[in-house]
Amino acid sequence: MGVITKYIFKSMGEKKLRTFLIILAIVLSSGVFFASIAISGSLNEMIIQGIQASVGNADITIVSTEKSVSPFFYMQRAEKYRDRTEYIIGELQNNAIYQPGVHKKIPVNLTGAELEDIQKMNPFTIEQESNLYPFEGRKIVLSQADAAKYQLKVGDSLELELEYENKVSRQTFKICAISSATGFFKGDSKSITALVPTDFLSTYSNAQGKVGAIYIKLLNSEDKQKMIDQLADDYKSYKVFELFPLEEIKQETSMISAVFLMLSSIVFFMSIFIIYSSFKVITTEKLPIIGTFRSIGATKRMTNYLLLGESLFYGIIGGLLGCVVGVGILYLMSYALSKMVNGSEGMEFHTTIQFSGINFLMAFGMALILCLVSSLIPILRVSKIPIKEIVLNIVQKDTRRRKLWPVLGIVFMMIAFAFSLINSDDLRPILGSVGMILSLLAVVMLVPNFTALFAKLLEKLYVFSFGNIGILAAKNLRENQNIINNISMLAIGIACLLLINTASYDSVMSITDQYKNVLYDIEMGIQKADRTVENRLLSIEGVQEVYGDYEAYGVEIASKNDKISRIKGVDTTKVFDFWNFPMSGDLQKEFNQLDEGRNILLTNALKEKLKLKEGDLLKLKLKGGEKEYKVIGFFDNFASNKYLGLVSQRFLKADNQDKYYSSIYIKTSQNPDVVLKKIESKFIRSSPYLQTKAKIQEEYMNENQQSTILMSGFSVLAIIIGVFGVLNNLLISFLVRRRSLAVFRSIGMSKVQIVKMIFIESLTGGIIGGLLGVMAGTLMIVVLAGTNNSQDIHFPVSSYFIYVLSGMALMLLASISPALKSSKLDIVASIKLE
Repeated sequence: MGVITKYIFKSMGEKKLRTFLIILAIVLSSGVFFASIAISGSLNEMIIQGIQASVGNADITIVSTEKSVSPFFYMQRAEKYRDRTEYIIGELQNNAIYQPGVHKKIPVNLTGAELEDIQKMNPFTIEQESNLYPFEGRKIVLSQADAAKYQLKVGDSLELELEYENKVSRQTFKICAISSATGFFKGDSKSITALVPTDFLSTYSNAQGKVGAIYIKLLNSEDKQKMIDQLADDYKSYKVFELFPLEEIKQETSMISAVFLMLSSIVFFMSIFIIYSSFKVITTEKLPIIGTFRSIGATKRMTNYLLLGESLFYGIIGGLLGCVVGVGILYLMSYALSKMVNGSEGMEFHTTIQFSGINFLMAFGMALILCLVSSLIPILRVSKIPIKEIVLNIVQKDTRRRKLWPVLGIVFMMIAFAFSLINSDDLRPILGSVGMILSLLAVVMLVPNFTALFAKLLEKLYVFSFGNIGILAAKNLRENQNIINNISMLAIGIACLLLINTASYDSVMSITDQYKNVLYDIEMGIQKADRTVENRLLSIEGVQEVYGDYEAYGVEIASKNDKISRIKGVDTTKVFDFWNFPMSGDLQKEFNQLDEGRNILLTNALKEKLKLKEGDLLKLKLKGGEKEYKVIGFFDNFASNKYLGLVSQRFLKADNQDKYYSSIYIKTSQNPDVVLKKIESKFIRSSPYLQTKAKIQEEYMNENQQSTILMSGFSVLAIIIGVFGVLNNLLISFLVRRRSLAVFRSIGMSKVQIVKMIFIESLTGGIIGGLLGVMAGTLMIVVLAGTNNSQDIHFPVSSYFIYVLSGMALMLLASISPALKSSKLDIVASIKLE
């Protein structure tokens, strides 16, 4: 037993490249798995920390809405729950203007609150102070960044222009403290953030002891929903909501984790293939020694345990290193996601990673299982070979299973394609992962037959271009298992690259298509947006046309257990000046029908999801109650909105009881950036959201770039494993063929001809691997698009030729080392080799 163990460990040390390759595959697989299962928790923590840094650590918020009796309300009804809370804080807010120069006006966001309350909810650090306490009257606290920007210091007087009920007055404050950019004063914006005493803002706003918002921190977060329900009953005309809905955040981040697990399945498959093929070589190489040990008394179980022990050793080393590498991968993923979230949410989220011991155990366990499962079949196959066949070297290859491979390969491809047709939100990640693995399995199973067929065709072509050397090279492709393994790995790598790059290309094309349909120049969001705001906008030089938009989000369908993500109320007389709606048939006629009654147009994605047809009735739950709308037609998915419904603006306004526009869209006759600044100046007191179409598109593009880089990381890891695998297999192929190459040399083949034959084999393998990779990648794209419910796929067909050329180049480069070794071959020593 000790002799066998010593031999196995010695052989592991001798085959350094193969040992490195197996451990690398396990390290990357377990690292990616660790990062994929931990990213959800890390992203949760990042988002929560980012929200808390911006708005504080409260659990529940109560604010007024356009339907509220008054913008101000008393805290007494909330105070009765004081024993269940850590704090209950009331705030008042108002907007002001600071004018540091004659032609310069800066918006100021004034918050009226007790200093101690803000320190509880969103603590900040005071850098300088003078006469800060008691915090009352016309005192004001500014951030260090704003003070430095406008050259203000403690003790200075600050004159602000405030507005209340359309009355403007100038008020002078004394700067009593300057805070660092932490907590309440964290963040950088175009406006100034300032804190003033509650008593001043209450008196100025005529709030009479009332507040404009209440923030509540619970002692037990599990009581959150119960408390929300009770407070909603107490404040019926006000909005009571969770400040950062943890369940929704977890749901979103778990979907991201599922996508990464789906992509990591590609790396798993490549690793399984590497370990499986490596152990096939290991068991084949050790066959004579295993026969010797068994002939002198070692049992099958003993040799099996030792080979499994070798596999377990690889798994332990790879799993431990994989956990370490996984932390690095997790950080890189979190960093990329923090960039995406910052761009899309407008908040500053710092890179945070969070993981637990369970994550480490799961990743380590996965490494052990991956290695043991991948090596089990070759080990069991060797154990079934009789000692006689091993000793006499008459081991027969079982080709019966190989005959079923092409049939299984075609079946797997059909199943993978069928998965893309199943529309289920719950099964989407599982179907996507299984579909992609089945696609890759199909490639591996079809490679031998595809190679044999291709080699037969090439034999006839190569006879004219390369002569007998070409015929030999083509025949070697069919008979050399290591070359077939290389073709499989190359095909898998190219399929992964094609999948990721197509996803990126499709995102870019989708964003481009989206903004081709957008005809406005500026998007605007502002409180209490109505016709008055429209008229003020039209009075600005450069504003050509304005469109006020009513929208409802997450509208429930009473007759179905489902929702419509977004319903847009359209003004049929103006909508085509601001958007192009891709729709077949008489577009204007169908839109005009919207004004004839409660009719609705839906996207094709909703048609498929809800199994609808023209004439169906949908009972929608809107703020005004349940209203029945008739489906009158369908159109292609508009912009990025797959689940969009279009109804008449006047019906949505009435049924959803909307008093103000959701958004305003503006067409300009001048440079949009110049017009945006004019609008900003005109509405400075209201601090509106303003963004040009070009800027929004740029932000989407940047966000897409971050996600693409992140996704590309998975394909890069698979390619790294594949490249090392190709190099390893080519070197093994050379060692296995040393004797046959020496025989060729002994009967007259020159060194140049040997090198030429190896290069032709590699070139041909690159062509076959490239073609199969393109086929597998295309199938994986269809599977991924189907399981993600994407209607249109933008295939970069023009780049397919580049993938095939890349495969050829990679195989040629990898064959340089074996070719050089073959040119230095010792003919006599190699022929004597047993």
